[in-house]
Amino acid sequence: NSAANSGGFVSKKKSNQEDIDAFMREATPLLKVIKKYTSTIERERKAAALSTYHVHKDTSKQHNDTEKLVAMLENMGMASALSEKQSGSMYHKQLARQIVDFLRHNDKLNKAGGMMTLTDVYCLFNRARGTNMISPDDLLKALDLMKVLGLGMSRRSFKSGVLVIQDDAFDDEVMAKKLANLASSSMKQKSESLGAGASFTDDVGGITVIDVSRTLKIPALLANEQLQSAEHMGWLCRDITIEGIRYFPNLFQEAASC
Repeated sequence: NSAANSGGFVSKKKSNQEDIDAFMREATPLLKVIKKYTSTIERERKAAALSTYHVHKDTSKQHNDTEKLVAMLENMGMASALSEKQSGSMYHKQLARQIVDFLRHNDKLNKAGGMMTLTDVYCLFNRARGTNMISPDDLLKALDLMKVLGLGMSRRSFKSGVLVIQDDAFDDEVMAKKLANLASSSMKQKSESLGAGASFTDDVGGITVIDVSRTLKIPALLANEQLQSAEHMGWLCRDITIEGIRYFPNLFQEAASC
């Protein structure tokens, strides 16, 4: 079995590497085009700066063309082609602000339940930027500055090691109560469907990671973290069976809060 598992791991790793190689082959021509456009923008802006006191009609036209090109790149989601070279020591501060603006746009973070995994943010943000991608290290450095800059978001690490970007307004207590109410509702619905003759040995509801993931529209990974957090705070208790883990409202906590 171990040999089969090792073989499967090597095969999967090889497949992933092939996908990466294919992606890089397809991305290379586009990267060259973007670099050419970026060089053109920098060259034209330098020319415009040098001709500040003597602007010709042709120079003005070139400046307008440059700005149109910049607008086109921004519409493609390249966020003004921000790069470490162009921004110098302010790079990570600007990057932190861009990430926050990106997550605020269309209420992305709130729709995700107030937090998103770093993996999701990394993929979504880089996809929006086009080919001017940031590195994982750049993302981590930008996240460390969010709290310092007071941007309303910060990095959070769960006990399991899962890293997320969280809205500072997010309240664990509110989420725990929400999950407890969800668990109570599931029990009532199940009890009503079984009828008055149901016994304590019957399945009387409870919620699972998948239930929470579907209801709150969040990844199963975060749903699991939220359930464990609610359990740790005393709002839920778990029942481990051969079918998996189900969470139920903690009746002692409910009695104490009444």
